[in-house]
Amino acid sequence: MNLYLNSKTITYIFICILIVGCSTSSSIEKKSKIEEEVFIKKPNINSKFNQLPKEINFLISNDSKFQAEILDGLISNYFYYKNNKGYIPKINIGKLNYKQSNYKCLEGINTSKFTFLILNEKNFTIPSKCKNSFQKLNGIQIITQNANRINAPKLYTFEVREGVKEMVNNQAKLNKQVQAIILDQKDSKNLKSLIKGWENTGGNVLESERIYSQNITELIPKSLLIKESNNRRKEIEQTIRTKIQSTPRRRQDAEVIVLSADLDNARSLKPALEYNYGERIPVYLIPFWNNKDKYQKKELDLEGTILIEMPWIAGLNQDFKISTKIPKTRAFAIGYDSYEIFLILSSKAKIEYLGLTGKITINQSEIDRRDLLIKINEGKLIPIGY
Repeated sequence: MNLYLNSKTITYIFICILIVGCSTSSSIEKKSKIEEEVFIKKPNINSKFNQLPKEINFLISNDSKFQAEILDGLISNYFYYKNNKGYIPKINIGKLNYKQSNYKCLEGINTSKFTFLILNEKNFTIPSKCKNSFQKLNGIQIITQNANRINAPKLYTFEVREGVKEMVNNQAKLNKQVQAIILDQKDSKNLKSLIKGWENTGGNVLESERIYSQNITELIPKSLLIKESNNRRKEIEQTIRTKIQSTPRRRQDAEVIVLSADLDNARSLKPALEYNYGERIPVYLIPFWNNKDKYQKKELDLEGTILIEMPWIAGLNQDFKISTKIPKTRAFAIGYDSYEIFLILSSKAKIEYLGLTGKITINQSEIDRRDLLIKINEGKLIPIGY
């Protein structure tokens, strides 16, 4: 087994896999009672576990924390089935390190065994001499962040990207909201993508702006044309030479605001709408993945906002328990669901899985994932649907 991880916790877990009778207790236990609606649910796999693969590969491409957390999710689900179903396939772990001059293509990896290939970096490329080896891999390529899928005909692709914008656009279209103001904190490329996606669904972009830390307080009144309204008042005052009392009139053609930002900025911008007479404009939020902020028990500053999110990050109910000591990260959820997908594929079951990352369906060679639509009502995160 080849292990290239800095995380002592992950290393200890992997070592335990190889020790017979390891006393590490499972961090995942069945709930005895379901009190509320369940949005994360274990699939009912009826296949005999002794007929599933006896050996699997975990193949990482770097030592990043993100990939370590994906492995953490894979291993947590591994232990669930180890302790609850007695399914304990042997695990081989390899790292792709093609920067060294004496590298080997897939060292320590049996390409005939089911493989989890984890990629999250943009510039990962397969050396020419290794392409035939990758063609032989069968399993799942887990594609996240900036990575591109590789050409490997026997690998299913589990692609988990930041915020599926189409869900927001389709929900707004369903609500007959066409005229939009689009605000983006990420970068110009993302802003262009938001604009293109909105227009492709028949929408019209009234205005689009980048969000910077120094322009947050000015952004909303500018987008709502509050300054123009105040200027009209000043012109009238100059004409009649008398001060008048008036309430600024915001633009009336804006039917929706699409906001791509971290939670801190989202919480700041929503109250700014109310201050600038835009409290009735619906807001759709596409949260950042790279922010460390967590959802609060009462998200009063996001009241009325519709957002897309992973059920695991939103803290929604599940029919099994995961230790509260495990960091609630998206990477963990991706790894956890990947192991579940492996079992579904291996058992050849036709199952719709309500996972930590969202609703997952498998059609032929494609794995489709959908975020959950959520609305903030009285500060609470209320699911609308997938």
